[in-house]
Amino acid sequence: MKRLLIASVVAGATLLLTAACGGDDKKADDKKDAPAAAASTVASGAPAGSGQPSGSASAKASGAAGKGLQYQTVAKLTGDLFTKDPLCPVGQWDTNSTGVPSKYRSAVANFKQFDCYKKKGDFMPSRGQQAIFVEFKAANAAKAYAQDEAKMYPTLIVGNTVVVAGTGLENTDMKAYLEAVNETVGGAGEILAKA
Repeated sequence: MKRLLIASVVAGATLLLTAACGGDDKKADDKKDAPAAAASTVASGAPAGSGQPSGSASAKASGAAGKGLQYQTVAKLTGDLFTKDPLCPVGQWDTNSTGVPSKYRSAVANFKQFDCYKKKGDFMPSRGQQAIFVEFKAANAAKAYAQDEAKMYPTLIVGNTVVVAGTGLENTDMKAYLEAVNETVGGAGEILAKA
């Protein structure tokens, strides 16, 4: 079974890399994420963070409970929910080293931001950073960052991982979004929001 799964992941990654090299305007970062996306595709049946609605706005706690917050899970849930909002017809996860305040950058292990575009192929997002996924090297840095961000935006902290919800999507309940993300880890996280 493991060999079949590994072979499927390799085949999926090869297809994704081949498609990305076929004249598409994908960034180099997307190519680096292809193996993770392929693994998610095999496990879920849909590309992680594809931004395409699947009809499911919430995630169910499953075998992920107790394993910590995973980017692939957050990416899929975010894309599925946010692209249902008329203000975010096309969504895309990107890396951006300036997405975290400079005082926290050295403590970041992984950073991704979800941007909204009016149409596919647009160079500039119409709404940037509608969700932020940050994995820190240590839980104390994650907590300090989450508390700072919660002064303006709702945040979810799970161990050394933080998800920040933007406020630009008027038809999307960001607190409910963070609750759905928290469900994927069995409710192990804490949602912080300004009073």
